[in-house]
Amino acid sequence: MENKMITLEDLTNAASENYLKFIKEGQIKSILRNIGLFCDHTIDNDVLILLQNPDATCVKRLTEWNYYKRNVKKNEKAIKIISHHIYNKNLGFSEKGKVYTDGVEKLAVEVGYLFDISQTEGKNFEYLNTNKETLAKFFDNTKKALEYTAKDYSFVYDDTTDSYTIDEENKTIHVKNGMTLDETINVLVKSVAQVVLNSRNYNGLKESEIANINEIELYGTIYAVNSRLGLDLPEYNFDDIQNWSDNNIGLFKTNLQKIRSVSKQLISNVESSIEYAVRNLNREKSKEKENEKSEQTESKEEVKEEKPKKSRKKQSESEVQ
Repeated sequence: MENKMITLEDLTNAASENYLKFIKEGQIKSILRNIGLFCDHTIDNDVLILLQNPDATCVKRLTEWNYYKRNVKKNEKAIKIISHHIYNKNLGFSEKGKVYTDGVEKLAVEVGYLFDISQTEGKNFEYLNTNKETLAKFFDNTKKALEYTAKDYSFVYDDTTDSYTIDEENKTIHVKNGMTLDETINVLVKSVAQVVLNSRNYNGLKESEIANINEIELYGTIYAVNSRLGLDLPEYNFDDIQNWSDNNIGLFKTNLQKIRSVSKQLISNVESSIEYAVRNLNREKSKEKENEKSEQTESKEEVKEEKPKKSRKKQSESEVQ
């Protein structure tokens, strides 16, 4: 985007035009990647981020980076997005000066400014790179978080022939025993995504219009989730999408919104569970260090108390002689 005053209209038009352009150029995987990496954003903003910084991995506002003790490097250009936030209109004040909300909530839409972590410097940012090693280290937390996402289903780990089977009638997901941790996590992501997708109703493209649309939604969700969690990306061919009509590509944005919603649910549950586990682990380490310091301090004090006693004993012996 050119270096000029950018308006909301400019951003809206750029998002719409480049969404169509990216799909027709076969960049659907890049959009799915951004859906996973930036699942708190809209599809339009995912497209705008891809347009301005295709290598972005973690974007935040300047105030957010400052909160994490990171500063934006000199001469870095902000990624411009369509920002939505709620504010209260007609706030009033009580006689004691306390604020109260005596108004209505309004949706503000304005130009927002983001910076990728590569554009910043400062304190190390924790919880950024979720990867296979992290998921394996906190496997139990990851497993429970994914199981929790399929709320109405119970999980049974047995000798099922396939890697997993879904019993919709009894609300049970059977997962094959004996797989590696990596394989188990991938199977859980796929089975849970399938169950949650089936529970959502959106007005995008239907099976009557695109025969494999449910499959595209499933593998699109897996692609988005795995992009964020650092898992192996599915070997699925999305190439047919670029040959759809402009109208179908436009309608497909609603299906992408469905993919974004489900991906966000899986990602948020997994990462929240891991962050909780990491905080507990850090607390335990801090307690251990405090205990070690306390024991060392007590040991030093005991040594100090013993030394004077020995000196007094020597003095009394000399006096006897």
